[in-house]
Amino acid sequence: MSWLRDPGAAARVPGDGGHAVVVGGGVAGLLAARVLASHFDQVTLVERDPLPEVLQARKGVPQGRMQHVMLPRGQQLIERLFPGYGRELEATGAVTLRIPADALVLTPAGWLDRSLTGWPLHSASRPMFEGVLRRRVRDLPGVTILDGHHVTALLTSPDRRQVTGTVLHQVAGVDDSATRELVADLVVDASGRGSRAPAWLAEAGYPAPTTTRVDPDVGYASRIYRIPPGFRADWQAVLLTSQPPSMPRTGYLLPIEDGQWMLGLMGAAGQHPPTDEDGFTAFLRSLRHPVIADVLATAEPVTPVRAYRGTANLMRHYERMASRPERFVVLGDAVCAFNPVYGQGMSTAAIAAETLDACLSEQRRRYGAGNLDGLARRFQRRLARRNAEPWMLSTSEDLRFPTTTGMNVDLATRLMHRYADRLQPVIIQDVGIAEIYLQVFGMLARPTTLFTPRVLAAAARAKPHDASASGPTAGLVPAPAGRPQEGSR
Repeated sequence: MSWLRDPGAAARVPGDGGHAVVVGGGVAGLLAARVLASHFDQVTLVERDPLPEVLQARKGVPQGRMQHVMLPRGQQLIERLFPGYGRELEATGAVTLRIPADALVLTPAGWLDRSLTGWPLHSASRPMFEGVLRRRVRDLPGVTILDGHHVTALLTSPDRRQVTGTVLHQVAGVDDSATRELVADLVVDASGRGSRAPAWLAEAGYPAPTTTRVDPDVGYASRIYRIPPGFRADWQAVLLTSQPPSMPRTGYLLPIEDGQWMLGLMGAAGQHPPTDEDGFTAFLRSLRHPVIADVLATAEPVTPVRAYRGTANLMRHYERMASRPERFVVLGDAVCAFNPVYGQGMSTAAIAAETLDACLSEQRRRYGAGNLDGLARRFQRRLARRNAEPWMLSTSEDLRFPTTTGMNVDLATRLMHRYADRLQPVIIQDVGIAEIYLQVFGMLARPTTLFTPRVLAAAARAKPHDASASGPTAGLVPAPAGRPQEGSR
């Protein structure tokens, strides 16, 4: 059965064919398509960009040229959906390393102990993470990827109480003005920060969701380097964190495919890394330790310096809408987007897919196949609860910068900052507490784990860490040694 029709054609009765539409072909959309393939006979993924056959950045993912890692929680969830995903990443060239055994990690209070168990992760370019997923989705029975098309509106029932599909335009074709309609039982918007869902809802007669925006004024710059022949070190990656509020600059050096390094520089509070050669080099030299600048002095740049500025924390509160249509849900960055420095984006997309899968399974058990009434409201409320913890971690840290806009620093946040300042030196000195911290950082444990009696007692005994007094030269001590490694990384 064809789900595409010209405007004015006879409408199909929703619910009789099991067809779901996903808007957006990024990580969130691909994971949503995988989940929907288990609940619907047919799934169509609509992506505005022409999707490349090779692994390369694309226009629709402006952050695609920045550094990316898959935190262990996200890796676990994706492995459930696509068994062997990690092995396929490795076969395609992703680098496997352990944090912190294979990395130099400079926290606000000092170097992290590299003898910690920590966790493994894959380091690769964003096109690789997405491209391997896209190959797996293309192989799913019943799934169609319709690239080079963008959604301009939602189709609704005559009473506008439920969404029945989408209106499509071809981005580049014989007749760019041609409109087609894609009828569906469920529409999922996973189109990212630039989601048009609020406008679509307004056109359908519904109020737009309220939005919370917390902006620490972060700017990014990235560059890929060739790892020098014969390079030897006892580490594979370097993470030099910021030290707010006095030192808002961060630098990451990560190995990626094809024997390359991805350098990411981040500056908050308006201290954005420049893109000219001299300014970029000076910013790199201004980080809290010279290890990255020293090692890159003999490395060959492969790409120009690229900047990215779309970094504000953004929460669209679909869960608070008093009135909303049935059979339309929103997930991924279209609902909750973070300052990318914390590396939570792909993992929260995986959590959203897991949440959608659970809601659809419960819907079927309770109400039978084909009945999607009430699904949208239940899903958005549950997703909001799942997003609350990573949102809190991201925004509370960003509120350390006095120039951050969009949210006031209340008493609870001040108390959290004081507690975190006490905890930072404990993480450096106490291996057991450090392991707990790493589990939270990897999204393997809830943030409340940091408030158990053992951790509270250790923080109470510790001398408070005064980050504001440390200054930009803090941490200028030799990097800690780790286990020797063979090879070029």
